[in-house]
Amino acid sequence: MWRKLQPVIARTPALAHYAGRDLAEFPVTDIADLRADYGAWNSLGMSDGELRGLAAAAEQGTAVGELSAGWSTGTGGGARGLFLASPAERADYIGQSLARLLPARALFKRQRLALHLRASNALYSDVGRGRFTFAHFPLEASIEQSVAELAQFESTILIAPPHRLAAFAQAGAHFSSLQYLFCGSEPAGDAERHFFTERLGVKPRQIYQATEGFLAAECANGRLHLNDHAMAIELEPVPGTPGYRPIITDLRRTSQPIVRIRGDDYLELDACPCPCGFAGRVIHAPQGRVNDIWRFEGRTVTPPQVVAALETVLGGDKIWQAEAGPERVVLNLSPLCPAAISNTAARALSQACDLPVPVEVFHDLSAWSGPKRRKVVWRDG
Repeated sequence: MWRKLQPVIARTPALAHYAGRDLAEFPVTDIADLRADYGAWNSLGMSDGELRGLAAAAEQGTAVGELSAGWSTGTGGGARGLFLASPAERADYIGQSLARLLPARALFKRQRLALHLRASNALYSDVGRGRFTFAHFPLEASIEQSVAELAQFESTILIAPPHRLAAFAQAGAHFSSLQYLFCGSEPAGDAERHFFTERLGVKPRQIYQATEGFLAAECANGRLHLNDHAMAIELEPVPGTPGYRPIITDLRRTSQPIVRIRGDDYLELDACPCPCGFAGRVIHAPQGRVNDIWRFEGRTVTPPQVVAALETVLGGDKIWQAEAGPERVVLNLSPLCPAAISNTAARALSQACDLPVPVEVFHDLSAWSGPKRRKVVWRDG
């Protein structure tokens, strides 16, 4: 696959100088550098301005030719990435997604797929043919409106971010036709996913996807496997932690080659083997970004440690955000969360993570806003 990609690399300005070499000889590029000039990162001879215009038009529902572009949901900090796909790449993406996410028997039945994300795009809507009916439900709608519209659509497959699934669960939503539920675009803890299962009646499976590619999917045994059949994902150790950040190479993308792009997510490998038969490496579900690791003097705390400590007390049904800095940790919760539980959670966080700074509790987080939430945050000033 790498050899077949070389002619495309030779037509990509940022990579052309290295065409024909081994992957290890290519430089590692931070995402911010890729996003600074998309013109250098496509094989079609398109400029940065042309691509941004194409993506902006797609946001407004305007298709310009067969090529599709769009913007990602964005990080918790607001930065968004541009993705580009030809019709052949969209078909390849849909084929991979269906094969990784649905059992074979589901592909031979009529399905109604609801995508509940910030924006739609031909990358997703192309699935709407044959036995599949597709509809996009934007995040801007109220919870009540989204629940009513999803129920009316009678979706059998729903893809949504965890913060919306949490809101549906809290609102007592019931989707009688739903058979397959997937969550993506932001982290979700084990207790939170269990809460979704109890309230919505369907166990959610995770999709780990970024602008840089379809990185991992959860198998039927509940394990998150990297898509090692289509990507070369190197794991760069994160100092002071047992985890890694991904360096991503997509071996199947040609319009916008992704070669050794350093991702932001903090990943930890799952050492337990999986009996499902898929050979992709197993990782624990990402719970935050490398930049949101808490780095105190002499003490490092990772996002999975924070999530595990707080979910032990708060369960999966509470809204919370833990923001740390060099001098303190702020645990922000819903005004409806009882003070006794809040204080217990603060003590549990401090003890479990051996925090060298005090934990202060506030009750100002009534609901999540924006397209993507961040539950674990580091701000060093």
